[in-house]
Amino acid sequence: MTRLRRGGTAVTLALVALLLGAAPSNADTGDFAGAPEPGGGIPGWFVGFAVLAVLVGIGGMVWKVTTAQKLAKQSGMDPSLATQMTLLSDDGLDATYLASSLRQPPPSTSPAPAPSAAARLEELKGLLDQGLVTQAEYDERRAAIIGSI
Repeated sequence: MTRLRRGGTAVTLALVALLLGAAPSNADTGDFAGAPEPGGGIPGWFVGFAVLAVLVGIGGMVWKVTTAQKLAKQSGMDPSLATQMTLLSDDGLDATYLASSLRQPPPSTSPAPAPSAAARLEELKGLLDQGLVTQAEYDERRAAIIGSI
């Protein structure tokens, strides 16, 4: 476990410590099994700290997911995929941020207008003069261009 910054790790450690602290410690002395030991038990500050750690972990995860979803929506990505990446990987929010900033924005300009029939005929004549199309192909394409007018 190299990363202690993961919220799940901190919550797990707090719950294990809580469970270990709740185990009866007077079993070795032969005392009555159900009798509490004076001064024993879990201190109130520890329980408060454990609850605070759980709430901070949950709050951090909610923040990560909502931030990833906002980034995904702004860049045109799938928000559910960003949620999955955030929840299922250590660096999911970082990956979502990088993907959204590297993604190209959708083109907002309209496509270029089609060239006029005269320009298309000139281009076709140039292809015939260069020998790139045959006379039959030239005649066929010329008829199609004239027919589209």
